[in-house]
Amino acid sequence: MKKFLAIILSAVMLFAVAASALAEGEVFLWDNFDDRDPNSKPEFAPNGANLWWDNWANLRAKNEDGAIKIDYRPKDFDPEDYDTEEEYFAAAGDWMGNWGEAVNMWALDGISWCKYLNIRIKGEAGGEEKKMIMDWHPEDSKFYAARFSDLVLADGSHPVITTDWQDLVIDLEASGFPGMTNAFHLRAFAKCVIWLDEISFSEAVAPIEATSEGILGGMTAPETGKPADLPIKDFLAELE
Repeated sequence: MKKFLAIILSAVMLFAVAASALAEGEVFLWDNFDDRDPNSKPEFAPNGANLWWDNWANLRAKNEDGAIKIDYRPKDFDPEDYDTEEEYFAAAGDWMGNWGEAVNMWALDGISWCKYLNIRIKGEAGGEEKKMIMDWHPEDSKFYAARFSDLVLADGSHPVITTDWQDLVIDLEASGFPGMTNAFHLRAFAKCVIWLDEISFSEAVAPIEATSEGILGGMTAPETGKPADLPIKDFLAELE
């Protein structure tokens, strides 16, 4: 009997180790854009969760060989639209080019906060990271935004978009973002073209629990505000 129990215990421990190793290497897919017309929203994202909305503002997008090409066309200041430049920059969230999706990540089984966001990306000219902003809001009342060039990669460096495909591994906590979201945006405040091939989260930190009081998890970050709260006017001046 003792020998039998020992065998059972060993099997359970082996399974636990295997399960733990699997969890450590788990990747939560956001989107891979395969065989998808970006101008026609499907009901479900490739990960099986509901795709609540996608947002195509001030841009043109199309699918090229399983990747999405995004041609950002933010609106220039026009006194017929805005009385002053101050009003124009205060409304930056409206005139910037905005690609975004809302995927019901909270509905996925075993979803966790993760350490990294992985983005496979390339640019038409290179240097597009200086013209872009990443922002999201995991809950309607909480917002996070940062200039793409200010994000922090896993090796401690900052992203530089080139004309070749790259797999950028963004350290979310170091970049000032929580480790998961269900609303994700890449905006551009200057004209540029990028391609996206796949977006995913990796290296689970702690399980997520969705309750009536909000989203609970093991990784938090202070709110950084909406995209228009960033010094967009200064960012544009740097490009000149």
